Amino acid sequence: MINVRTDGRVATVLLERPKVNALSPELVAELDRAVTGVLTDSAVGAVVLGSAVPGVFCAGFDLTALDALGGEAFERFFDGFARLYRRLFGAPVPVVAAVDGHALAGGAILALACDRRVFGRGAWGFGLNEVDLGLPLPAGVVRMLRAAAGPGVVYDASALGRVFSPESAAGCGLASRLVDPGAALDAALEDARELVAKPREALAEIRRVLRGDDVEALARLDHGVGAAFRRWWTSPACTERRQAVLARLAARRAGEGG
Repeated sequence: MINVRTDGRVATVLLERPKVNALSPELVAELDRAVTGVLTDSAVGAVVLGSAVPGVFCAGFDLTALDALGGEAFERFFDGFARLYRRLFGAPVPVVAAVDGHALAGGAILALACDRRVFGRGAWGFGLNEVDLGLPLPAGVVRMLRAAAGPGVVYDASALGRVFSPESAAGCGLASRLVDPGAALDAALEDARELVAKPREALAEIRRVLRGDDVEALARLDHGVGAAFRRWWTSPACTERRQAVLARLAARRAGEGG
């Protein structure tokens, strides 16, 4: 489900779980292993995180898989997901997200954890729309959002669950760069190669100054995040909305099968 390749000092990690890179426990565990592997490789100077599935970066959590988890298993899953986005956010080398299609909920969180986000133009959306399912964003995710964009954007993204077009995301800081459709991966690789050409120690110190306080805050804010997210996940409001979404997904699959 994960494709890893290295070209010089740039490692590329691509999600490859049809149809939409939905975040199941297995995908998150495999992605965490891949990310840990490239970030602990001293030869790697930058990482690109992208998708090998056309038209989508990551459409969020696999609701069917997560709905089947017991309470403790769900907490372990979300604690692991939180460690993964903190690992990306506090990476020792720059991480550039190549986003050429839908990045929603957990998928948007992964992109948000990267240093830079290169978006390809197109009819797709970037959104942290957990609130529509009855879920508040974890405090650590809100902190990452604040690091990327202004307070008005933070409110629109978290409280309103606004889904941003690539153009509007570029206009408010959620996207670092906007390129032609289908060109995000190549452009992200260009950014990564530019970054690895910089003196490594100086770049590391600049990134520490820019992100150090936020990295420390994330570890503090995410304490007990799995248990807290489980309480919201099993709340009456979230359960009702989640079951409605699952029913629609089941009806769609039944229609496709017919």
